[in-house]
Amino acid sequence: MTADGSSTATLEAPAEAPALSMTIFSKNDCHKCVATERLFERKGVPFTEINVEEDLAPRDEFGGLTPFEYVVEKYGREMPVVVIKSEDGWVTDWWSGGRMDKWTETVQNFEAENLIIPEDERVVR
Repeated sequence: MTADGSSTATLEAPAEAPALSMTIFSKNDCHKCVATERLFERKGVPFTEINVEEDLAPRDEFGGLTPFEYVVEKYGREMPVVVIKSEDGWVTDWWSGGRMDKWTETVQNFEAENLIIPEDERVVR
């Protein structure tokens, strides 16, 4: 982990599988969460959003913890928490809060992997 709280690793991915996926853990009334999600929607970066205040069921993928318990235990309390994984499930990067530097880097990484959603297929709130 670096001093700014992010963690980065480089992993090779098979050519036939998407190299990256992103999950944004958010909460209600969080302007940084909304800003992060809207930016990625406008730029065509695919992500899955999990609202930790609304998704209250424990999940096997989180070791039987609720999304909130999982995020707090693994990444801390600052929202949003953005987790980027390789196709085999390894966390390749993560950060929390409104990180404009990480927004830019993430868009560039998804563009490099040809994972951007075409403009005519984007859904923006």
